[in-house]
Formats: sequence, structure tokens, C-alpha cells
Amino acid sequence: MSSPPSGAGSPTPELLRAVEAGAPEAVDAWFRAEHPEVYRLCFGFLAHAADAEDVAQEAMLHLLQKLAGRDAARSYRAWRTTLVLNRCRDRLRRGASRSTAEEGAALASSERVLPDPHDVAEHAEIERTLALALRSLPEREREAFVLRDLDGLATEEVARALEIGESSVRSLVTLARRRLRELLGARLAPGADA
Repeated sequence: MSSPPSGAGSPTPELLRAVEAGAPEAVDAWFRAEHPEVYRLCFGFLAHAADAEDVAQEAMLHLLQKLAGRDAARSYRAWRTTLVLNRCRDRLRRGASRSTAEEGAALASSERVLPDPHDVAEHAEIERTLALALRSLPEREREAFVLRDLDGLATEEVARALEIGESSVRSLVTLARRRLRELLGARLAPGADA
């Protein structure tokens, strides 16, 4: 069974009710659908593959525990994003990031074996490049960028999640995009004249 593509949306209300009731098949389906989304958010916020996997696992358990008590007036996606963001902030505050060498070892041990070693190396290089670029952003810029551009939330939703004004979100996203363009420009367009 393959997982839904990134940005696939929220689980159906029926699935959420079945998960709240503890139906094993529903919990499994929910986990398969949500874990890729939660991991992607964690990787974006933490810019560290091993930490993202750890926090994604913690966040999935936390989401499952809190699901029955969530505010039904708030969208599931916004609720999930806020819980994941708070878990990531906790990890950053604890200073639990590992060294780049540990990241490489964890990435190598956790990645599935792909048929073509070139694909494995290319994927690892892309992930390292993205992690380094995201890590270079100030925390608030990274949060706004991940929520707006990677998770696709509307500016209004990002403002609510970060508890800041919409104009601040637009400014943070603009600054993040500019910094990332400067950092990744040469890598994205090799041979282009600066």
C-alpha cells in the first residue's frame, strides 16, 4: 500500500471518528496517510533528517492521544500543523540536534535500498542541500516558509499558527525565499552566470 502524495489533504471525518474509537484498521490507515505529512513538516522545521524522524514519531503519538479532545471548529490540518510545530519548537529549544556526521549515518541506515545507487546518492545529496539551506534560515523565517510554501497553508492560516500578523508572514516568507534563492541559486542552475 503506498502513501498518499504530499499535500493530499486531511483525513475524512469518518476516518477520524474511527481512529478516535480505536479501530485498529482506521488507526493504521490514518498513520499511513499522516506520517509522510508530519515527517515533511518536521524535516522542514528542523532541517535535520534524524531529528525529523524522531519528532515525527513523537508527534504521531501525541496527535493520536489528543485527537478526541481537539476543537472541531478548527480544521484538522491546522490543528495537526500547530501540534507538530510545537513539538519541533520543543526539540529546537532542548538543543537536541545531532551533528552532520550522525545525520549521515542515520540517513544511510534508515533509507530504503533503491535499485540504482546513483538515485540513492542523488536523494541524499538533495536532502543534505535542502537541510543545510533550511538550517541557515532564522527560525521564524523557516517556520513561515515551511508552512506557507512547503505545506501550502494560506497566509491567514500561517499567521494564526505562528500567532503573528499576515503582513509579518508575508515579510518572513519573502525574506526566506530571497535567502534560499541566494543559497541555492548556483546549485539549482549550474553554469548560469551570476
